[in-house]
Amino acid sequence: MQKTNIFSFVFVLTFSFLFISCQNKTKEVQTEQTAGSEDPLYQEVMAIHDAVMPEMGTIHAYKKELKILKDSFSNENKILDAIQVLNQADDGMMDWMAAFKVPENKDSVQIYLEKEKIKIQKVSDDMYASMSSAKILIDSLKKIQ
Repeated sequence: MQKTNIFSFVFVLTFSFLFISCQNKTKEVQTEQTAGSEDPLYQEVMAIHDAVMPEMGTIHAYKKELKILKDSFSNENKILDAIQVLNQADDGMMDWMAAFKVPENKDSVQIYLEKEKIKIQKVSDDMYASMSSAKILIDSLKKIQ
């Protein structure tokens, strides 16, 4: 009977410790997210990201369409080049998202966000340029068909 009480006590103590620990970590993450989301520069960075992110679907659709068209044309170099540029734009967004992490050191946040704003604007510009070129190429190839 005594072993059961000790086991129950240890179990409750361990569970309580884990519960409190998880709550503290959740509060830390929420605090970081709130602090970042209140910063106007952070919001500018995320607005650029949020505006261009839905275009990832367009990039994928254009790549798919170009791959289909590639089989119909003997001069496929332009098509392969356009696919490569679309892939680079796609990779740029994926790489930026994977690397984006607001620093915990509050003194570094503004400098970091200024650099990230430049980076995400370049990603956005690259994505729109690649889509524009791909669309022009697709339209011209469809006219030939």
